[in-house]
Amino acid sequence: MPPVQDEGMNDALPPLDPRPGPAEGLPPLAPRRAPSQGGLPPLRPAQSLANDPVAADAAPPLAGSASPAAVSGGAPPPAGGARTIGRAPRAPKPPRSDRTGRSTGLALIIAVAVAAGAVAGGVTTYLVGDGGSDPGATIARSASASDAQSRLPLQDAIASVDSAVVQVQTPSGLGSGVVIRPRGLIITNNHVIEGASGDEVMVITADKRRVPATIAATNPSKDLAVLKPKGSVGEGVELAAEPDGALRSGDQVFAIGSPFGLQGTVTVGVVSAVNRQGDSGMRMIQTDAPINPGNSGGGLFDLRGRLVGVPTSINSPVPGNVGIGFAVPANQVRLELENVK
Repeated sequence: MPPVQDEGMNDALPPLDPRPGPAEGLPPLAPRRAPSQGGLPPLRPAQSLANDPVAADAAPPLAGSASPAAVSGGAPPPAGGARTIGRAPRAPKPPRSDRTGRSTGLALIIAVAVAAGAVAGGVTTYLVGDGGSDPGATIARSASASDAQSRLPLQDAIASVDSAVVQVQTPSGLGSGVVIRPRGLIITNNHVIEGASGDEVMVITADKRRVPATIAATNPSKDLAVLKPKGSVGEGVELAAEPDGALRSGDQVFAIGSPFGLQGTVTVGVVSAVNRQGDSGMRMIQTDAPINPGNSGGGLFDLRGRLVGVPTSINSPVPGNVGIGFAVPANQVRLELENVK
């Protein structure tokens, strides 16, 4: 179906109104008044207090104060002469005694100790929280920090799990599987081995060894199957313990499988949604990590190197990936593994 185009999408925007000319702008500012039109009175020339009757009347001498001659340390100025008003020379301070220096140093040490104690108390309060803080929030922050520290760079996370992903071949088709520790069982999709007998499944390891396997369990409603290899297929990977692998939308994940027979192919994306209901009613992990025919039964991993899901299907209008893939979550995988004795 051709894409629907909204009417008016390509219409041009209306032109802007013309800008006003200089004559249409703001009115000019009114001119400033000249000093002759009013304002502050001019400053009076400096003169001595003795010759200024206004100043003398405004500031009469205090009783018992020294005369100007005594303050300046000299003879009184001649009548009618100009006079400079200045500050009397300061008497030299007596030298501090050693006792005063020791007291000042002790006070400084006490101030530094009090400040250090206040900082330490603030840090301790931040770390352990006060009586009114939420213990659940503190635990959540600690868990989040621990999870962030356990994440690996993408290349290291891939290297830690790629040897556990195998190719699964049957007379009717080809898919992928993942070796799970500690028992060494292989998880895959039911549709990968559907129609094959117990001795018709061949597992090809990451180092190209061919190991026969038997079908130990199947669950068509969850599209899961468990294989028991008849030889060594590697150490395996850890299965996430939390529901949905504790994933959130936006978490980075990667898939490893054999799309179109290309064994060990890695594709990277994010979690698009969790608890997405599939066709069978089971809750699935939705991801935009490219998944194609041959990825079925392989692994969807987080950056801690754990298996969080098993890619099982895609939603696409064409025979290929368009960024909408689904994986069976780890908690459903765990249930199937526990049913195998």
